[in-house]
Amino acid sequence: MPKTKIISELASSDFRLLLGLTTIAVIEAITYAWIEELLYSSDSGNPQLVDTWVFGHYTTYHVVLSILVLAMIFGVGFVAWLTYSSKGFWKFLFLALGNFLLWLFLEDEFFFIFSHSPHTATDWTNWPLGAVNLSGHYIPIWYIGATISIFVLWFLGLSMKENENTKGKIELLRG
Repeated sequence: MPKTKIISELASSDFRLLLGLTTIAVIEAITYAWIEELLYSSDSGNPQLVDTWVFGHYTTYHVVLSILVLAMIFGVGFVAWLTYSSKGFWKFLFLALGNFLLWLFLEDEFFFIFSHSPHTATDWTNWPLGAVNLSGHYIPIWYIGATISIFVLWFLGLSMKENENTKGKIELLRG
């Protein structure tokens, strides 16, 4: 691919959309992990932190903060979709889903980083699928699937192109 083609792709509105959504996902993941680690390490004894009423695994604050994150990741993408066209819905959906998986992955990993604790075979993050033991380091299996899915969803989102029939609709929406 010629250098000018790569530069024009990086300057495209599609790539800027991906960059914006990704930045929000990264900020949300790191913030959520920091809050989660502080709550678990506090001495408050808040019953909502220990009452795992959702699937026997998640607490009230998991649900509330997840709703906030979903609203931000998908809300920003929804606004971006409105700026594209009705065809842009799939672009928005693929990019937003990829960034939601990125958020899940980063939030989980940064909790371990902030708490200075290594992954173990019995971590909560391993309960759905288990973990792979690589030389004494446990890697949750869902991390591998999420990483692959993120790149596939980003690729699908970035590969969506508008056709000439939707260009007029964009102009009608804008003014």
